[in-house]
Amino acid sequence: MRIMCTTVCLILLACGIAVAQGDGEATRVGIVPFGYCGSDARWVSNKLYDGLKDILEDSPEYSFISEGDLEDAFEDLGFNPSDFEYGVPPDFVADAGVALGAEMILYGNIAPAGEEFQVFWNVSIPASGNTINADPATVAKNTDPVKELAESMIADLSELIGGRTQQALDQAAFSIQMKNWSMAIMFLNQALSVDPTLLDARFQLAEIYLEADVDSVDKALEVYESILAEDETNAEALTGIGKVYLTNDDPTTARTYFENAVAIDPENADAYLGLAEAYQAVGEIDQAIASFETALASNPDNLSIKFPLSLLYYQTEEYSKAIPYMEEILAVNSNMNALRQRLIQSYIKTGDYGNAADHVIIYLESDPDNSQKILYTAQIESWAGRTSSAINRLESLISSTGNREAYILLATIYRDSGQRGSMQSVFSRLSNAYPNDPLANYMMGAFYYQSGSTKARISELVSDNIPVWQGAINDLNIAISYLSHVTGYRASSAQSMVQAANNSIALCEEKIDRVERYSQ
Repeated sequence: MRIMCTTVCLILLACGIAVAQGDGEATRVGIVPFGYCGSDARWVSNKLYDGLKDILEDSPEYSFISEGDLEDAFEDLGFNPSDFEYGVPPDFVADAGVALGAEMILYGNIAPAGEEFQVFWNVSIPASGNTINADPATVAKNTDPVKELAESMIADLSELIGGRTQQALDQAAFSIQMKNWSMAIMFLNQALSVDPTLLDARFQLAEIYLEADVDSVDKALEVYESILAEDETNAEALTGIGKVYLTNDDPTTARTYFENAVAIDPENADAYLGLAEAYQAVGEIDQAIASFETALASNPDNLSIKFPLSLLYYQTEEYSKAIPYMEEILAVNSNMNALRQRLIQSYIKTGDYGNAADHVIIYLESDPDNSQKILYTAQIESWAGRTSSAINRLESLISSTGNREAYILLATIYRDSGQRGSMQSVFSRLSNAYPNDPLANYMMGAFYYQSGSTKARISELVSDNIPVWQGAINDLNIAISYLSHVTGYRASSAQSMVQAANNSIALCEEKIDRVERYSQ
């Protein structure tokens, strides 16, 4: 799952449509003669057009649209090419570009600026209707400076478009990590408005639309269908449409798409899981398992059968049956991180934390600097009793990034291993690192609230429980001190815990009082 796996890991594309496409096709580019005012500006416009044209025609990366074809496209739209000298409205540029099948159209205006001329230039992306405004440039009325300007403009194209795209993708990645879906959608759309060919961004956008909190299933379907229209063998798009039909409670149709996806890509884990869910929805998952088992019986070494069978067992929570097949597959292909994640979870579900820890360390090696994966690894190591390794891993993460979640997990490990003094020391460090930070206060308050509430639930009225209730009161008071400073959208939840903590303190005090009175 691209955005909902345990470690939210987004692969950003270093892209730009101003370079040759991956399939070797040149980028189709047109130039609208720059608007001008006066004979000198006209001279600069003509020289700039010639300079840009010469570079584009000589470059194997570009396919230059002839002036005649461009003028014909504008005439068809009702715009007289003789009016180019006054500049061209962006809408006409985009529409002409679509008609010409252009990927980019350069246009702009030239205005006097003292003894020099200021060149305002833009790049139209016809497929999206988006326009990118470049930084203006100044140039003298001289052949060599104009030629140099043309060279710098072409050199800047890839960075201009790719930079805008990368910035939007980076912001989308952060928004996805924070599960801020509305912002992620906005930034992904910004990236796609510059470069509509970004396949990974389109898939990310579709999966966000499928999120329950977003509830835009129809928009997800539009994205997947647009991808499939371009490539009818795209297994990921077929899988996505299958998910859409599952969401719309049509497992029969979903199953068809998943089966088609598996036929194209036999290693598509999401398609197999979707197929299992579709079978389960129509009450046929046992038949699916039986079918794979029959196929495996006649071909026991076939990993392409063991792979979906392991996923079906995982789906039906028969983890002990899934584990041997997953181990065998990973022994052959160790790079299948999604399958290794499921193997780790299978070991956790069966209580085998040692093997889970062994595999999560391998899983971390694929992305050793990923904070979420480091936290995940430390958590499982702590469950496996490898406390020292987990602590060292978290301390290293805190030292390098100051990660708040690392502080919390470290405190939890100290608590669970009975090192309460070390736990409190970690909280003190967290408070110093993030003074008055609402999230840190909420995390620390919730931690002490849970600890105090657990102790407060002890109900047997005996003297031996008085220290426990006193400890509960202490923890709950600490919790209140943190939770009272929480602001923002967590404030309501924090106040609810404060109220519950006060109630628990009152109950603990009553229990202590009753036991002390009875003992007298």
